[in-house]
Amino acid sequence: MLRKGMFWAGLVLVLGTMRLQAVEAVPGENLVDAKITLPNGDTYLRGATDPVADLVVDLTLTNRTPKASFNPEKVQVEKVARLSPEDIAALTQKTLKENLTAKQIEEEVAKKKTTETELLPPINKDSLGVSYTAPKLGSNDDIKFIITRLPEEGETVPADAKPVEVSVDIRTCYVGNSEVVPGSYVPAGETSQVYKLPVGKYYLVRDPGKYSIKAILPMIGDNQKPSGHVESNEETFRVLPFKIVDMKFEDLKRHWVEFERGIPAFDYMFYQVKTSGGWNQVYYLQRIPVRDDSHWEWTPLCTVKANGKVQIAQVGYKKVALVIPQQDGTAGFYTLDFHSIGPKVTAKTIALKDGVLPKLKVEGGAATVE
Repeated sequence: MLRKGMFWAGLVLVLGTMRLQAVEAVPGENLVDAKITLPNGDTYLRGATDPVADLVVDLTLTNRTPKASFNPEKVQVEKVARLSPEDIAALTQKTLKENLTAKQIEEEVAKKKTTETELLPPINKDSLGVSYTAPKLGSNDDIKFIITRLPEEGETVPADAKPVEVSVDIRTCYVGNSEVVPGSYVPAGETSQVYKLPVGKYYLVRDPGKYSIKAILPMIGDNQKPSGHVESNEETFRVLPFKIVDMKFEDLKRHWVEFERGIPAFDYMFYQVKTSGGWNQVYYLQRIPVRDDSHWEWTPLCTVKANGKVQIAQVGYKKVALVIPQQDGTAGFYTLDFHSIGPKVTAKTIALKDGVLPKLKVEGGAATVE
């Protein structure tokens, strides 16, 4: 007789094994692969009102089950002829005379079976369609993006530091009935339409630097993923510390917290603002820690001619280079190093040939123009 402890341990082991087999055998799971791409490239500026301008993710869902076949297949079909009254009488006499067993009777009846070849539609038992709600972002979002800032070369990161995810910031514009979203469907072996998702509008990516991004779809299960849901591949992108704002400097400074959707934690940022003269002005902002608080220093850098386009690149950790078409018809080549309070600024004025702005180039941790 088993002891109680041994009995319950055995029962738990058996039930655990049954549960594992059941999970592996559940139909309708682990059917979908998700893929994301960044159609607008891997480098972005800050947005005028959105955290990041033009950061859009293209998402497609692929049903990984075999594509269904609709071509008829040759199938061997067993045909059984009915026993006539004469057949039944003969079998009854033979059974009584020879004392046939049930198996022998079955063998006698089986002699009436024949096999024929027929063209029949395929069963497609492994081809499963997937129904889901189309992914979208907004006040009724049904998709989650994991966006994590990656350490820069030369940046000191504690060994036990955990990745910090970027939070979502979805503003509800109105109160009313919930939006009705029609269901979507992807057949076996097929790929869905491309879903364009404006991630840069809803996620608070504000610090300059490099980021990783992937999507999680809570409406589709996948027990092979850590989240228990379908997860996409991972892409990387860079956010440059530059923001073009369609207002004057005084207004930007007054409404700065609203433009940044709260007080940010970045150490530095560049803003291009309007002036009364029709050209623009570039300011840089540096955060100066003061005990448990922060003080912000705004400093003008240079002018930007009307309709001029600033070139900006990250040269290294906290080091930025810019080429700016200036109001006086020249180009300014600037590098700023924000490692110290009061950044180290180098400036060079370049005369333009035929009005063509030189191109900013970064290679090997150094910025040049050509």
